[in-house]
Amino acid sequence: MTASMARLNARWLAVLISLASIVAIEGCTCNPTLTAVLPGTGYPRQLLAVDGTTIFASVVWDVGLPSETVLYNGLFGTQYFQIPVSATNGVHPVAIRNSWGTSNSVNVTVLPASGVFPAPRIDDIGVLIMSGSGPVDVLLTVAGANIDVDAVVTVNGNPVGTTVRWGGLPIDFLQVHTPATFGYPVYHYVQLLNVVEDVALGSALTITVTNTDGLTAREVYTLPATIADLDGDGDGLLDAWESGTYPAPSGTNIDIAAMGATNWRKDILVEVDWIAAATPNATIWATIETVFADAPVLNPDGSAGIDIIIDRGQGVPFDGGGDILTNHQSMDFGPNPAVGYTDFFTYKGANFDNDRLNIFHYGIFGRVRPNGSSGRGEVWGNDFMVTFRTFTVWPQDVAQVGTFVHELGHNLGLTHGNLNNTPSQWNEAFKPNFPTTMSYRYQFPGVSVDCDFASEGGHTYTQGMLARIVETNVSENVGICDNTALDMNGDGTITVGQMDVSNDGDNTDTHDDFNQWNTLLLDFDAAGSRWNSN
Repeated sequence: MTASMARLNARWLAVLISLASIVAIEGCTCNPTLTAVLPGTGYPRQLLAVDGTTIFASVVWDVGLPSETVLYNGLFGTQYFQIPVSATNGVHPVAIRNSWGTSNSVNVTVLPASGVFPAPRIDDIGVLIMSGSGPVDVLLTVAGANIDVDAVVTVNGNPVGTTVRWGGLPIDFLQVHTPATFGYPVYHYVQLLNVVEDVALGSALTITVTNTDGLTAREVYTLPATIADLDGDGDGLLDAWESGTYPAPSGTNIDIAAMGATNWRKDILVEVDWIAAATPNATIWATIETVFADAPVLNPDGSAGIDIIIDRGQGVPFDGGGDILTNHQSMDFGPNPAVGYTDFFTYKGANFDNDRLNIFHYGIFGRVRPNGSSGRGEVWGNDFMVTFRTFTVWPQDVAQVGTFVHELGHNLGLTHGNLNNTPSQWNEAFKPNFPTTMSYRYQFPGVSVDCDFASEGGHTYTQGMLARIVETNVSENVGICDNTALDMNGDGTITVGQMDVSNDGDNTDTHDDFNQWNTLLLDFDAAGSRWNSN
């Protein structure tokens, strides 16, 4: 064991002692209690959550029956468990157990398997702790869709020192759908914490996750050149800044931690101004925060969601945004004097503190763009605008949220029909199998979460679940999921054959759903981005 690894183990010992103290302080009787299993139904291998007193406890499947099995639990006790792959359809009693006893039981209903359980997908790799000066020892988090809680992790082909289940996010979406009709059904998200020893700073680590069925996923993660450059949660904000202050170019230190930024949870910093005629509805901010807080994204600390921190002038330390800008008839990125619009960057030069340039997105609520569109955002950049003051057909609060999330989504590397690195579908803005606010179909009213086009009013990005659509051979009888018939091309009939389902004038396209939430490009000041240092 290296000296740095010993330091890591010492930190874990401190955590364990702290947890034991919490149990003692709260007067725990040490007997486990089980309040609920959430959700109460699931498919074999699906992750479920445990609600109760679970410290140092394991889940007992089929408790009291001849088939009773003690399931794998994570560090310090169980918060989640996977339904056994061999579980039969029907009702199964579940309890939790530690050395002091067994809890009451709760029934879980196992649904008949639908299709083949998909391969794991690695969505995020992060660093919880890095110790040493080179080589270093790392507590590496690997998170993704459909990863088994007891999956095997290797780094550069070698097993890691230790792997434990760290975080989880159960998904109850498929319980009311037919998974076999999806291209990549997401049953759950799991995060594994891995001890990786003696790796060189700046080196590329090939991470492989192997599920119990032998299916694998592989991604490459590059360590920072120095510990000072560590961005453990991958949000473009260094750990040193989020746990202290950001050293701005002028020499000023900006306390982003006081704004809520943390080094183990993804953050997006945004400053917003507006003209008086386009003043945002005051209710939209909490809704936007919820959109990102509900993101199916697991952070290095095991928590789910993204913190979007919006400075709209609400008071110290949020005293940079909320400026009322001089009026305009139209606005766009410029300059282009021949068109006669107001240049976005004229506003930015006068109202945005350059000390924030490398870490904050900047958004303006304006009247309209010269071409009449509702907004614009740099694709993988830092500037965006919301410009539909003249639009009256949509509820303003829902449409303002949607357009903000849409245009900021461009900043985060998303386009109307794809991800930043899939140009063939960049502008397929109406394709049926893309339930995201980035789609023109859903930007204003909100996304449909069912197998039709009817919006439920909420805004989000996609998780990449729906099956591919090939326009040369479309079956509207099976629709986009659940084998539910859907008029995809809007001609009033349900047919089979070649058709233009994205309304782009041709009927030869291939349409894919993409995993947007877990491929956001949060670091706009990075090689390959379209950020122009402005």
